[in-house]
Amino acid sequence: MSELLRTGGALRREDRKGYRGHGFSVPDGASALRITFAYDPGQPFPHSLLTLSLFDPHGFRGAGHRYSPRQTIELGPNEATPGFVAGALPAGEWSVEVDVHSVIARLDGAPNGYELLVETIPESHARSAAPPFPRTPASRGPGWYRGELHLHTTHSDGQWSPAEMAVEARGRGLDFMFLTDHNTNTGIAELRRAVGGQTLVLPGAELTTFNGHALALGVERWIDWRIGLDGRSANDVAQAVRAAGGLFVVAHPDALPDDICTGCRWTHEGFDPGLADGVEVWGGLWNGPEEENPGCVGLWHHWLDAGHRLTATGATDAHHKKHWEGAVPLTYVYAEELSLSGILDAVRAGRTFVSSGPELEMRAVAADGREWPTGATVPASARIEASCSRSPEAKLRMVSGGTITARAEVTGRGSVSAPAAGARWHVAELWDREADVMLAVTSPIYVA
Repeated sequence: MSELLRTGGALRREDRKGYRGHGFSVPDGASALRITFAYDPGQPFPHSLLTLSLFDPHGFRGAGHRYSPRQTIELGPNEATPGFVAGALPAGEWSVEVDVHSVIARLDGAPNGYELLVETIPESHARSAAPPFPRTPASRGPGWYRGELHLHTTHSDGQWSPAEMAVEARGRGLDFMFLTDHNTNTGIAELRRAVGGQTLVLPGAELTTFNGHALALGVERWIDWRIGLDGRSANDVAQAVRAAGGLFVVAHPDALPDDICTGCRWTHEGFDPGLADGVEVWGGLWNGPEEENPGCVGLWHHWLDAGHRLTATGATDAHHKKHWEGAVPLTYVYAEELSLSGILDAVRAGRTFVSSGPELEMRAVAADGREWPTGATVPASARIEASCSRSPEAKLRMVSGGTITARAEVTGRGSVSAPAAGARWHVAELWDREADVMLAVTSPIYVA
């Protein structure tokens, strides 16, 4: 073994939400690297969060976004620790970056420290990288498809491997699933191989910035998420996702604040909501102990009031199989075909509803019989109609510009309607009989 870098540093509270880059040179003929990383968590809970990003002379080589204050990472031509990219080790200048999400001060007032060691090793003993699996299950045409838009594995801070996730997914009847590990997309091929042709596995990542998280859906390449570095803004990152053909979805925007959930709440000043394609309005159990879903819906409504067109999405944000238990949401998408482009086009167009089980659809109808789906812009002379099925005893309502304009008590099936005139947008909602827990919500219809 040969030591390439040994360094460390001291951190105080004011150093949070910053980047510490460390360069090192890889010689010709290096077969594999080992990175040993350790930092002082400060206190038991909440504790500091430091993660790693690795770059070779050509670009991104992986990210270790985990909550462990002790990590060992290996990568070589054929193997890599989950979250990192296996492949040849080009000679030249590399860098390993300590991404300082949070610093929780020590009780004794001393600085928090971290240590980094990078060395060459004869060969990597990390888990083998999985070969790609064919991307598409059997072709299917127009219809409603149910899927997961927000999932994590051991390639970031998830507690199950892609193979373990695949086993649990087989009984959920998913048509598609996006894997969105934090700041890396290295687990997608492994999940595709494990799932087989049963479910369409689509690429994605959760861009885990210091002031809010966003899903980059449908993007095969790594997106530089490091807002504040080299003048990069949240708007720049959103534009990069769109330029790569993907969707930019603001995730859990009213999540628990720092330092309980560092950077989870959306607080980017100057962000243009018009650059987002959607908002995750519902994550996990509606009234779960870690969820702030009413606030997510409130921000979505606020942005709709401002004239932005934003698709409603929901997700389990599952990090282990327990997150798939109970009345958790899926996103239902009406797509022309079950394919990457079909799903992306449908979400982009706003043809979705989010539900923990019931079916909820909304349309606009003109006097001459013309019809429009969710996501459409319709004349003020149209009427908005919503219908549900497979519902328990519940309350169905139309929300028009933030005001309830129609409501009905339903069991099984039911419907409501309201005029399009008088509001810039309309959505349908289904709530339990006490109106405490959301059961389903549609994307908007907009009024010209």
